[in-house]
Amino acid sequence: MSIFDRPTSKELLQSVIDFIEAEIKSDSHPTNKKFKFQIVLNVLNIVKREVETGEEINKKFTELGSNLTGENSFTTEKLSQKIRTKELDHEDKDLINFLYNLTVEKIKIDNPKYK
Repeated sequence: MSIFDRPTSKELLQSVIDFIEAEIKSDSHPTNKKFKFQIVLNVLNIVKREVETGEEINKKFTELGSNLTGENSFTTEKLSQKIRTKELDHEDKDLINFLYNLTVEKIKIDNPKYK
């Protein structure tokens, strides 16, 4: 449940995405303008994917990161510090798996077509 009325932030984002997609397909804009619309569309789609799944991913990796570092308040900055100061071994399999899986999740948001 949300205290906010409709349209939701997701619906608003989708409306803007739909509008820009229609503008790209129309013949009323020169090619360079369509290219700029495409850039905006790509950014909006990244934001949309992050809004849809970012909270779940953040929660999952905050918990995994806390277990990995032994700290309740996990941040990637703290993780970097522990690697830099050799509190965590950069060759540790759990650390490597954590970083690999985190990177995969980030790429899914930034560029879901990337394999």
